[in-house]
Amino acid sequence: MSNGLVLIASYPKSGNTWTRLVLTRLGGRPEQAFSINRLEGHWQGIARRRLFDDYSPVNAGDLTPAEIELFLPDINRRLAAEVPDPAFVKVHDCARRTEQCGWHYPPDSVRVVIYLTRHPYDVAVSTAHHFGTTPDEAVEIMGDDGVARESSGKLQPSMPQWVGSWSANVISWLDGPYPLALMRYEDVHADPVSAFQELAAAAGLAVGVDEVRRVVDATRFELLQQEEEKQGFRERPKTSTRFFRAGRPGAWKGMLDDSLQARLAREHGAVMERLGYSDDGEAVAIPNGKERPIRGPQSPRN
Repeated sequence: MSNGLVLIASYPKSGNTWTRLVLTRLGGRPEQAFSINRLEGHWQGIARRRLFDDYSPVNAGDLTPAEIELFLPDINRRLAAEVPDPAFVKVHDCARRTEQCGWHYPPDSVRVVIYLTRHPYDVAVSTAHHFGTTPDEAVEIMGDDGVARESSGKLQPSMPQWVGSWSANVISWLDGPYPLALMRYEDVHADPVSAFQELAAAAGLAVGVDEVRRVVDATRFELLQQEEEKQGFRERPKTSTRFFRAGRPGAWKGMLDDSLQARLAREHGAVMERLGYSDDGEAVAIPNGKERPIRGPQSPRN
């Protein structure tokens, strides 16, 4: 059994893509040409459907979302056994388990979960741009614990995603059964070299600070924007005019009105406090050392 999966997990629009870009480049061979469109771990949407159909004895189009869940632990074990070690996997779903088959990502197939958070005010504005919707609708999405992209009776190209609400997603991973490396987007932005050095070590990559600095410099946000403009980006949804849009903390200012700020603080305040996210939109020190940057696995919950 391989435990080579490095899950880069987050609620959408929280820095997942930048982190995969840096770690993929740090873990790659120097002679490989690098592009944002050769990014590892993108088993989402249609790619996730293909993965499921390749590894499952039955086609996903013949199953309900509940039935699909039953196959996920075995599929992810097969993935862990067959991909290079370590393998970076993008995850936006909550950490979940089925009663019959255990965790969707079995703990014995996961080296570490890198969990990324971002202040929900910025997530709301970025989500609105990403899906071509309003900030009001984005805040509504962030409070929804339902299933995204749920299958119907008609064959669907994409798989259902159990993203959950912003709070539910965060809690599921922070209190899950995995070794965890927690990182806030705001801290990565403030000191990317130190942050990615820490995350690379958690992923099992033996890289020096000079190499991390070189890769961070090569993945500066303006360079990613330029590459997207020239080549496009396969992970950009059709609803979005640009994937790499702003990339800085505090971009919500002037775009999220007081009522929406108050609603986010009301609905997600407990988790915001746990992560050091204040209701004035700042990322302050995490209180009382409540969340350590890296911790060992937790006892599995029933």
